[in-house]
Amino acid sequence: MAGYDPQWIARQMDKGDVKSSLLKHFQEASVPIEVPSGSVSVPPKTFMIPGLHYRPLTSLIRSAFAHPLAAQYHFSPFKLFHTSPHTDQTQRVFSEVYDSDVFIKEHDKVQQAANPPDDPNCKREKVVAALMLWSHSTHLANFGTAKLWPIYMFMGNLSKYVRALPNSGACQHIAYIPSLNDAFGDDLSNWHTKWGKATHRQDVMTHCKRELMHGVWRLLLDDEFLHAYKYGMVIKCLDGVERRVFPRLFTYSADYPEKVLLATIRDKGLCLCPRCLVTKANTQFLGMVRDMEGQFSQVRTYMWDKVQSARKWIYKFGRGIKSVAMESLMKETSSVPTVNAFVERLGCSFNLSRMLAPDFMHEFELGVWKALFAHLICVLYAARPDGSGVIELDYRFRRISTFGDDTIWRFASNTSEMKKLAARDFEDILQCSIPVFDGLLPDERENRKLLKLLYRTAELHTFAKMRLHTKHTIDHLEEVIKEFGKLIRKFRDDVCSLYNTVETPSEASRRERNQARQQAPGVPQPTHQPDVPRRRRPKLLNLETYKFHSLGDYPAYIHLFGPTNSFSMQPGELAHRLVKHLYGITNKREVAKQIGNRVCRRECAELAQKVQLKQNQLRNVVHCKSIRTSNAVNFEDNREFHWHASSNQNSPVDIAQLTLTSFDFDFKEFCEKAEGPSTWAPIGLRIYGNKIYKVGTCQINFTTYDNRRDYDTINPKTHPNVMVLSQDDQRDDQPFWYARVLGVFHAKVATTHPGANSKQIERMHFLFVRWFGLEPNYHSGFRHARLPKVGFVKHFDDFENYAFGFLDPAQVLHGCHLIPAFRFGKTNELLPFKCDVARQVEESKLEDWVNYYVNIFVDRDMVMCHYGGGVGHLEQIRHQFELEGDLSDDEDEGPESQPNGSTPAGTRAPNEPLGPQAQLADALADIDVDDRVMDEEEDAESSDVGTDSEGEESEREEETDDDDDDDGRYASD
Repeated sequence: MAGYDPQWIARQMDKGDVKSSLLKHFQEASVPIEVPSGSVSVPPKTFMIPGLHYRPLTSLIRSAFAHPLAAQYHFSPFKLFHTSPHTDQTQRVFSEVYDSDVFIKEHDKVQQAANPPDDPNCKREKVVAALMLWSHSTHLANFGTAKLWPIYMFMGNLSKYVRALPNSGACQHIAYIPSLNDAFGDDLSNWHTKWGKATHRQDVMTHCKRELMHGVWRLLLDDEFLHAYKYGMVIKCLDGVERRVFPRLFTYSADYPEKVLLATIRDKGLCLCPRCLVTKANTQFLGMVRDMEGQFSQVRTYMWDKVQSARKWIYKFGRGIKSVAMESLMKETSSVPTVNAFVERLGCSFNLSRMLAPDFMHEFELGVWKALFAHLICVLYAARPDGSGVIELDYRFRRISTFGDDTIWRFASNTSEMKKLAARDFEDILQCSIPVFDGLLPDERENRKLLKLLYRTAELHTFAKMRLHTKHTIDHLEEVIKEFGKLIRKFRDDVCSLYNTVETPSEASRRERNQARQQAPGVPQPTHQPDVPRRRRPKLLNLETYKFHSLGDYPAYIHLFGPTNSFSMQPGELAHRLVKHLYGITNKREVAKQIGNRVCRRECAELAQKVQLKQNQLRNVVHCKSIRTSNAVNFEDNREFHWHASSNQNSPVDIAQLTLTSFDFDFKEFCEKAEGPSTWAPIGLRIYGNKIYKVGTCQINFTTYDNRRDYDTINPKTHPNVMVLSQDDQRDDQPFWYARVLGVFHAKVATTHPGANSKQIERMHFLFVRWFGLEPNYHSGFRHARLPKVGFVKHFDDFENYAFGFLDPAQVLHGCHLIPAFRFGKTNELLPFKCDVARQVEESKLEDWVNYYVNIFVDRDMVMCHYGGGVGHLEQIRHQFELEGDLSDDEDEGPESQPNGSTPAGTRAPNEPLGPQAQLADALADIDVDDRVMDEEEDAESSDVGTDSEGEESEREEETDDDDDDDGRYASD
């Protein structure tokens, strides 16, 4: 390391970046804003706001089309259709930006665009660069005031599955917006004639913030970009072909405060929405005819003439920004006297309102749902003033198990406090809220209304966040939005009005601390104050908000730009991780400049790495003249492509000793008939070595509704619940069966069953499960707005029953998330003795929960499994809209079965699955002899001698084979 100077290397990289024609270095500039004086005698003054660091848009577009990711760009849009193999019904599919209506329309327009005067005979291919913008101010550290306001750009020509990856290199940093610093405030106070008035001072600062935002965009939308916008820009793409690229601004994703600045409208004005002129009083009528008509008939357009007239009064005649003259001119439409940079530079025909796409993360998860959940906490405090309802709610959330790798996380000990929760935490709360709130309200009718509202809320959340939409799902989303609007208004009027809802104790304490901090700035306030009576203010469920109103825009925007995750704020929030990381290695001076330099260096390094990797791949390519068909894999017949479980033999279980353990309630008959090399007469089954082997997990692979690969890991100790298809004659009424996996096993078996394809010794995996049955007299589904309810099938000792059984892993569709029906409590009647194996995930080994709710909202794929019609699914069940019709509000529907928690034992309908013998016979009959070829001359009795196979199965073993009874002589897959 002698002579190594990292600062010199960084300077050399910066110099190389400046010379590069692709990756431009950040430029620093000052933004001019013109401020009115408030007096006729004093002319307006232009202030220069320093600290803007930016890169030209055209240079970023050129670098994007020459980047290695450009190999995945889509230059020609298309419409995507899906034809069901069962119904032959064809419908439009919306998946990406490049198969959306807007991309197709813009592509058709640029084909008719005129060639530039300097190249009138250009024959190059004309393509659209779909620019998708994000901006959001963020704090750079947990403590202190350091912050950054970045603007990011993504290319809609790239798939969202690549674009959303934080380390893919798809995110381009355009600019870092400066803030109005204290020096600017001091200069303004010394110059402005009416700075002494507090209200006037606040109006001037708000006006300056709007002028700063649009001053930044005037610099970004420079003449070079405008020329490219009109005539296109010639770019030599990654494939070596020159194309004429037309940049188009598709979407601009931001939270509501930034949308107000971008749309040049008043914050919390009469018309809250940046896309329409629906008044604040009418925003509560979501889903009603008046709301839907208002969104289409009262589209917001930029009022250029009124803005110019208002600026004349302010800048020339010295009127106040909120004077009577300004209010009469601008208040009705919530307009402001700021020239919009997008309209000024791109023309009055530019659709500004369409560009400002709704943001589901901030507007629903952190908006509508967060407000509803907070108000439900207030209702629980009002229903039970002692706080027992909230305590029970927190207890129930703590009892909910996790699901998947990161789908449902462990809940906090005090979920009701909502401390330090992100959007994904509120998403988890919503997905698990129905079993938690069940029974917490004292009145049964109110409880049913609340559960139905929560169901429709979770349903709206699921269909709005789908990564792939069809015509049916968009139509269903529209119906759910209407139903949700009706239910939440009815809940507010019929239920919330019955309770005197006030602030929660934590909210009242937090408000008092904020008030004390404002009255005595700089004086630290204690976080824990003595318990003294506090005056808790009334708190109502407010539906007159922009976030509630914006839910009606999602179906239209899905048609325009594709699913909501294409223009969600989540990619922008993930991009903040980089700038926060880079802030930690700066010297905390000129932060924006240092972060910009480091971003450029990282981009150069990543680009060089990808180019080198591509060259190495091309250098190591081996061209094969032919492929031996004998090595080809038959994916259709190989049963283990759907699942995988280890074949290690580190945990053998002796069948002779098995009946003495806690397995004896179900394994006893199996063990007695299969013990030793003797044959299990009904199916001619042999288990060799008198042993079965236990492994830890089983991985279930599946294709999601949007044609992506995914998997669930089944672990009997943590994630034991699975779902399988029911029998064909029950599939319309009961599409799935549910079971809890108690163990994953494999054994060396052979069969003489005449229906088996192979008579060789095979290694067979099987799951030992405890079955769930449907709750009798209980109706569930999308029409009834109820989750499926199941419970363990009761065990009987005196005759064969279906409480326990064996399951072929190939029959498992998914892991599933079951939440206890806390309202009905626990019982010991379903399994009347202590059993550690059957209750591995439970705290008590003596009792079971009476019922469980099947959480179909745990993820979008699970919803589409139960709803039907998933593009990536095989449509094994009929569509719910075919079975159940339209959504309805059945108020006369009776209470749930046994609301007092006294479900009679033995009345639950069993699944009636195949018995253990038939299950094993069918599993063996499915084995293809070509998949596991064994030596025909091998003596079955000599299976205790041999060597390990060197195939793929041995390579995938999780642990080392160390059992002396196994020879491992089983052909691999």
